[in-house]
Amino acid sequence: MVNVQKQIKKIMSIKDRGEREVALRKLADELGCSLSSTYTSDGKHLEEQVIRRIQEARRSIRESRLWLIALISAIASVFSAFAAWFAVLRF
Repeated sequence: MVNVQKQIKKIMSIKDRGEREVALRKLADELGCSLSSTYTSDGKHLEEQVIRRIQEARRSIRESRLWLIALISAIASVFSAFAAWFAVLRF
């Protein structure tokens, strides 16, 4: 996935507020963000809140994948322990 910060910077460089809001909503949808309670009184989204939710969603996705790294690390540790144990008993 492309760096979310770069995507946000690119979106925020759009001059037209309507186009910028559509692009932010599209990115939020791609990440599965909830945009409830981000509306202003005129029905537009508060950009700061949408950006914060996008960043939090990306962080959550990244952190949810860390369990795989922990599992691989644990398996490697077990193999290393068995190899050391085998080397000690063998020689």
